[in-house]
Amino acid sequence: MKKMIEVRHIRKSFDGLEVLKDVSFEVEQGDVVAILGPSGSGKSTMLRSLIELEHIEDGDIIIEGEALCSGGVYAPKKKKKAILGKMGMVFQLFNLFPHMSIKDNLMCACLCANQGTKQELSQLAEELLAKVDLSDKADAMPSQLSGGQKQRVAIARALMRKPDIMLFDEPTSALDPELTKEVLNVIKQLSEEKMTMLIVTHEIGFAVEAANKIIFLDKGYVAASGTPDEVVNNSGNDRINSFLDKVM
Repeated sequence: MKKMIEVRHIRKSFDGLEVLKDVSFEVEQGDVVAILGPSGSGKSTMLRSLIELEHIEDGDIIIEGEALCSGGVYAPKKKKKAILGKMGMVFQLFNLFPHMSIKDNLMCACLCANQGTKQELSQLAEELLAKVDLSDKADAMPSQLSGGQKQRVAIARALMRKPDIMLFDEPTSALDPELTKEVLNVIKQLSEEKMTMLIVTHEIGFAVEAANKIIFLDKGYVAASGTPDEVVNNSGNDRINSFLDKVM
């Protein structure tokens, strides 16, 4: 199976506080990896480092065999841009442009980067809005959508660039419980299509159902990794069991 992500001994500090102390893992093509752990364990920092929203200080990040960062030294700008283009990211907050229609929100970045003609991108935007069950919202403004609908738009926008890997940072944390399910259903659909995904989430039930691997971070280290059954149901790790008792 093709390795999509290789992370080796990465480290990251903020103002002298070491947040990632020694994190290593691998992701294969088609994996859906849920990242679990308590607040402050480094989950979001680790995810953001994969797409260079945080700079690591040491270690290696390899995306589809290409080194984004080696020993804390990043690839040259042109190569780095090509590597980062293989990934799409969805954040906790939707970050939609309020003055643009939903369809224009999807097309904007690709048009600016000359990644297709307006006609091609318009067709792709319509296809992706249908994929997230929002075909009827193409001409709507963000203010007219619910939080769950906005997050589905954000997922469609990330898919516009046809990434090989999707990263999700707590995609349902800003949503009411009744809106969470519609977003998780879209992510589950992508997993059925064998999209490689890493998902930082606090939704334990979803992680067990949708992910084939779980990584549990604690205090800047990988405390456990394996199948959902191995990590959640049979970890034998008192720290993990204590965390699960609090959130389940």
